[in-house]
Amino acid sequence: MKQAKSTVSKTSRGAGLLGAPSSAGSSVLDSSSRGSSALDSSSLGASHQDAQTPLQKAIDQYLIHLRVERGSSEHTIASYARDLRRYSAYMATLGVIDPERITTAQVRSFMRELAAPTVPLAGFEAGEKNKQNAQEFQEVQEEAAESLALMIASESGRGTGKGRAGQPEKAGAPEKETPTAEGAPSLPLPLGPNSIARTMAAVRGAHAFWVSALIVPTDPAAPVTPPKNVKRLPKAVSVEDIQRLLAVPDRETATGLRNRAILEFLYATGARVSEMLNADIDDVHFEGTLTDEDGHQITLPGYVRLFGKGNKERLVPIGSYAQKAIQDYLVRARPSLVAHGKGTAALFVNGRGSRLGRQGAWLILKEAAEVAGLSSDFSPHSMRHSFATHLLQGGADIRVVQELLGHASIATTQVYTKVTPEGLMEVYRMAHPRAHERG
Repeated sequence: MKQAKSTVSKTSRGAGLLGAPSSAGSSVLDSSSRGSSALDSSSLGASHQDAQTPLQKAIDQYLIHLRVERGSSEHTIASYARDLRRYSAYMATLGVIDPERITTAQVRSFMRELAAPTVPLAGFEAGEKNKQNAQEFQEVQEEAAESLALMIASESGRGTGKGRAGQPEKAGAPEKETPTAEGAPSLPLPLGPNSIARTMAAVRGAHAFWVSALIVPTDPAAPVTPPKNVKRLPKAVSVEDIQRLLAVPDRETATGLRNRAILEFLYATGARVSEMLNADIDDVHFEGTLTDEDGHQITLPGYVRLFGKGNKERLVPIGSYAQKAIQDYLVRARPSLVAHGKGTAALFVNGRGSRLGRQGAWLILKEAAEVAGLSSDFSPHSMRHSFATHLLQGGADIRVVQELLGHASIATTQVYTKVTPEGLMEVYRMAHPRAHERG
């Protein structure tokens, strides 16, 4: 199955149009429902433009480049905007508000700041900070803190792996909050190697764009090497666990039918949660038959059309279980749910009759996972990992799995081919002729 690039953006589904960052460096994602038909930062007004620093204006241009020329997804743009807002705020604490004045040493200093925050950043409210760093803090606890300290120390030229007071830096534990006045912003949580690498990818990409766009003459971020990603095996669950999970929703209620269809959809397609939530009814095609010109019956398999990262379109087959669950939901549950709303083409809707959101989908899966007795860290992405792992265990070709997952590179899919130590020992015991003999 070939992967085709979509030529039409699904703006009718609420894909936002990117405006300019505010004076605090945050991005503005204008929804298409506001009637915007073009991307024009000049519509923000002269007073707003004057309030921006040169660095914030340069960040604004880079985000527009990602949205218009690179075709990046809204989630990617929002993530880059958040990372670059923090970059701009940190540079402001150093007295740097122009991208031409940024030095390589300052970029390295920012990377060290991500691992061990020392500066309270204006504009980072406690609630927002905790929300955006909750998952990143969990990654910090799982990753090797000592390796991170050594990598960053080596990058900065110190090579000692020690902190400011001569003690080993520990990125696995949050820094103590500095005594501040009531209501003042506290320190952001430290990030792990993977999160630092992602943030630095935004910084390095922005600097490279500014050089190519002749905004600055040199690239101070080019010599900075971010920490290597910590490779971990995807968290997949067994087929038996998935079967228990799929059996949890109550098929006698409208929400139960919807939840069962959601779980079956995720496991049958391996879709990202954002892809599932963006799916419309017309994107699902059920199995059927047609007669060709010679009178022969042709069976058409069921499939769903998904739009992945970069708005790339792919067709993914769906099995009979998922088709039955979706049909039951569309016939017996969706009409009563959309009756509370104003009408939508969305495949999955919430209790108000509008398109289901990420938080709602996350809660549905977490509640079902708790009932099924799965681990507390089971997430919607665990369904995607299980989909890929079970396909490969069943003998699927890795190239086929790559196409089904929508991975641009086969290297991304190869992580699913790694075996666990338990699996390796089991194969050894079954295959080696002397595994069970005693000398």
